[in-house]
Amino acid sequence: MGLFRKWFIITLITILLLLTVAAGFNYYIDPLWNFAHANRYNRIQMGFDERQQKTNRVGRGNFNYNTIILGSSRTTYINQYDFAGYRAYNYAVSNMLLDEYYEYIEYAKAKNGREFDCIVLGLDFYATNRSLKFKEFQRPAFYINKNREFAYRYKTLLSWDTLQRSWRNYEASRRGVPVNFAYDRNNVKTLLTVSDPQEKQRKVQATVDKYHRDIYANYQYADVKTSLEKIKKANPHSRFIVFTTPVSRPLFNLMISEGLFPYYEQWLRDAVAVFGEVHHFMYPNSVTENLDNFYDASHIYPHVGTLVVRRITGAAGSYIPPDFGIKLTAGNIDSCLRSIERQCGPGLCNGKQIKDKAEAGL
Repeated sequence: MGLFRKWFIITLITILLLLTVAAGFNYYIDPLWNFAHANRYNRIQMGFDERQQKTNRVGRGNFNYNTIILGSSRTTYINQYDFAGYRAYNYAVSNMLLDEYYEYIEYAKAKNGREFDCIVLGLDFYATNRSLKFKEFQRPAFYINKNREFAYRYKTLLSWDTLQRSWRNYEASRRGVPVNFAYDRNNVKTLLTVSDPQEKQRKVQATVDKYHRDIYANYQYADVKTSLEKIKKANPHSRFIVFTTPVSRPLFNLMISEGLFPYYEQWLRDAVAVFGEVHHFMYPNSVTENLDNFYDASHIYPHVGTLVVRRITGAAGSYIPPDFGIKLTAGNIDSCLRSIERQCGPGLCNGKQIKDKAEAGL
């Protein structure tokens, strides 16, 4: 009996020791962003579950910002520290759809303890397709409620999945090797440059093919205006900075050839009707024509995000390509849309004809 008891105690101590080491390691690396510390071994953080990670950052108790940024993965590459004079938090996540914005803003506002002085909204045309669904993501309430669970952040320290993520982050940080789509501890995301022209072309074509096959398939225009009005009504004392995300010319051309220009036009009109002005970047210009500014057909490099921020904040003394960014208002939207239409040339007319024929059942 004494031998059994001794074996049991040794086994129990061993298990507890292993769990303590695992929990300590998970705390030290913190891949789920439940804690605030930074060190040399957690400086590279992989964005494996951005909705949960960024929600955890909001919910951990020291959230104090006057500006919040919402958008999809395109907006995640915008550096929140480029907003000079703002205390901005980038809450953008991969494939964020427009109907998610409201709940994340409300949660962040509650944790902030007050309304935001400024709300920055990155708008994506692809997200206007109400047929678009991303099955791999849950509704915002799922991530928010998980973060609110009793002792949630401490329970994650005993997770095997967390341990695996911690080890990968540790290895990346230890080696100092840049990781694509990774964050640092200040919520700044990196994107490695594709230097090989053939590889770049493959990525661009793969994006165009995906949009043709999945993103623009079964297109139905969503009720964009109602979604935007809901956000604005819930934040009556906030100033809104609204911008459209730039895409490469090949992806813009696909939108045209799919016959979606009328919906593109409606999208912009709806946004201007709600907010009065929209900083528009999704049109042919010197930046979007140059594939060196894009990782693939859809995602800009962070240096282009800096140009976007300079334009939308009116930063003085910084170079911005003069044709990059148009401030759309009720007074100029008609002329701006006609100018974009002329830039597109015959392809746009063809796109309209395709759409007209489709609607006529021809």
